[in-house]
Amino acid sequence: MAEGAIFVLLAGLITIVVFYAFGITNIDPRIIISILFLLLIPGFYAAISSGPFVPSSRKRHRTMLKLADLGADDVVYDLGCGDGRLIFEAARYTKKAIGYELSIPLVLFGKLRALFSRNNAHIRFGNIWKQDYKDADVIFCYLLPKAMKTFYKEVWPHLKPGTRVVSNAFEIHEVKPVKKEDRVYLYQA
Repeated sequence: MAEGAIFVLLAGLITIVVFYAFGITNIDPRIIISILFLLLIPGFYAAISSGPFVPSSRKRHRTMLKLADLGADDVVYDLGCGDGRLIFEAARYTKKAIGYELSIPLVLFGKLRALFSRNNAHIRFGNIWKQDYKDADVIFCYLLPKAMKTFYKEVWPHLKPGTRVVSNAFEIHEVKPVKKEDRVYLYQA
């Protein structure tokens, strides 16, 4: 979680500078750094429960988008969207695109990126296992094998028929993929 350490250091430094600029000098910098580390706990939980943030190559994103066969009326979700690269690209072709992420630094980065984006991509702080995907036409995921089993048990049964699930690198072993290309798997509920 290198982004977490960088977030803590930069945010801590900025906070300390701002406090000193406003004459607030009686706060121990260690308290500020401790609070910032506490903000990283959801990201650590996400890394353990579903997978750490590992950026995919542009080539892999293109493959995922191609297999998803996105349409203008599609509703797309990205489970554990990281910095939001894939969801911002998918939003260019769809009606609604939402990425869920638990890492606070990544959510903040994604929301900052959304300020400069003119499309319908949304990055939301949230646990991917506690969301409703009933309206999903496409779901992107890059989850570890154990998390893919959880996906199959907890999310798959609630998907509407025809929902396309595009998985990067890891298979849903209980379902046969419709297509497979460059370690990207397409499933249909």
